[in-house]
Amino acid sequence: MKLHVLIDNLPNPANPALQHEHGLSILLQTDEGKNYLIDTGASGKFLENLEILRDTDSSLPSAEEIDAVIISHGHNDHTGGLRKFFEANETAPVYLHPEIKGNWFFSCRPKNNVREARSIGMEQALFAEYSHRFIEVSESLSITENLTIIAMEGYPVGHPMPLGNKYLYKNDFPDDFFHETAVLIEFAPQQYAIISPCSHCGILNILDRCIQKLPIGTSSQGAKYFIGGLHYVDYLGEEDAKKEAAQIVQAAGYIKEKYPYLKVVSGHCTCTRTGDIIRSVLYGRYATFCSGYSILL
Repeated sequence: MKLHVLIDNLPNPANPALQHEHGLSILLQTDEGKNYLIDTGASGKFLENLEILRDTDSSLPSAEEIDAVIISHGHNDHTGGLRKFFEANETAPVYLHPEIKGNWFFSCRPKNNVREARSIGMEQALFAEYSHRFIEVSESLSITENLTIIAMEGYPVGHPMPLGNKYLYKNDFPDDFFHETAVLIEFAPQQYAIISPCSHCGILNILDRCIQKLPIGTSSQGAKYFIGGLHYVDYLGEEDAKKEAAQIVQAAGYIKEKYPYLKVVSGHCTCTRTGDIIRSVLYGRYATFCSGYSILL
């Protein structure tokens, strides 16, 4: 299997033609010849990047050849390119949590010392225009023998969630992120990768949830990759930043002990400070991605 980051917050210094934006889109190519798109970034730029990458890698699919889309959660920096995708692909189904069908996601992150609600949900008109394309996932669902969408709804949160969630609301209440899903991939016998584009539920909660869904008798040592954003951000106040730094140290230590063979590969909503802390604990088991990053699983 091979994974490609089609668009991310960070530019690619080795390929400046690739665009970047505050958003994330990941393409997964399976050994069986299937192509899965996980999130669509904030716009259609991920499709333009795909065409640039195809110029030098003929194994990559065109937009029309993508078999399915998996939406990780209801925010527009992960769903904003969906309309462009529908225009380029007439058949691929889109898997998402039913709660995403609702104009109720807001950010109250202060800007210029002013705090006001800003809608950050998915374009709701798509549900009427392309109703036949959506498949609701409120419980974990195996798409293939080796690929499972892991639903976080109803999973008890045993570890702290990122403090950056404090600015994110579902209607008038803090978002519980029951609409978040992750993707669990068995890329070799009892060898697993987890893709979690934003990890609002917290990396440790998502890891533990995914391992819980593995076949009985499978060891947590089979978890080899955690790939995605961690939502440890750089716009917290001083006190919250200190609290979160301590949480990150604790999370990295937990991973080091419980998941001894896991490599964390992060980007998107993961600030530089977070990477420095995790790297100081996990050393070579931490890396970052950018637009155009690829990894062979």
